[in-house]
Amino acid sequence: MVSTVRIAVGSKNPCKMEAVRKAFHQVFSSDDVIIEISSHSVPSGVADQPFGDEETREGAKNRALAAYNAACSEARKRNDQDMMPDFAVGLEGGLEKLAFENAEELWCMAWMVIVGSNSTICTSAKAEDDCYCAVDGEESKTLSWGYAKTGSFLLPPALCDLVLRKNMELGHADDVVFRRVNSKHGSGTVGVLTKGEIDRTEYYVHALKLALIPWIRPQLYLGTVAI
Repeated sequence: MVSTVRIAVGSKNPCKMEAVRKAFHQVFSSDDVIIEISSHSVPSGVADQPFGDEETREGAKNRALAAYNAACSEARKRNDQDMMPDFAVGLEGGLEKLAFENAEELWCMAWMVIVGSNSTICTSAKAEDDCYCAVDGEESKTLSWGYAKTGSFLLPPALCDLVLRKNMELGHADDVVFRRVNSKHGSGTVGVLTKGEIDRTEYYVHALKLALIPWIRPQLYLGTVAI
């Protein structure tokens, strides 16, 4: 029997959408599983350019919950319970300020936040040696959270100056320095700095898989985290 895993993403950015599709497709790799993604333009509730782990993670969590609520609302309007989301995902890029050898550095990173239930569908990708017994019905509506952070990398001085001195978002600063247009919907800063070895989509995929750990190892995680 084929099952559909429905994922609401708190963004319409094509790079983020593709990263979510890839991560879930790889983790839920099965001929019996279909990945269905919906995109939702939702606010982060934090600054356009968040700084530090706390603000960046908060933005990702806000997006995940807002996307979940938006998808649920759409399903109710259609009176179609089958359209209710199984997961919702928030992705938020941020910067970290570090002082090193009398210089101020900026490090680029991003937080991934996933919200999902303990249902049979959500835990269908669990490890073979995990003994978690999934539940359905009302009990399966309890939501749990998964969190992960990407690797971080040092930004060059030209980008740091535009962000810190001229209060630009990194994406806009990237467009200025590298003479591009809407780079955050393309390969991103990580893509141009690594000459395409790691584009923005792949940069997110690894962290998204880490954020899925609670549903890969539900015996250890699920039921322990509240909203």
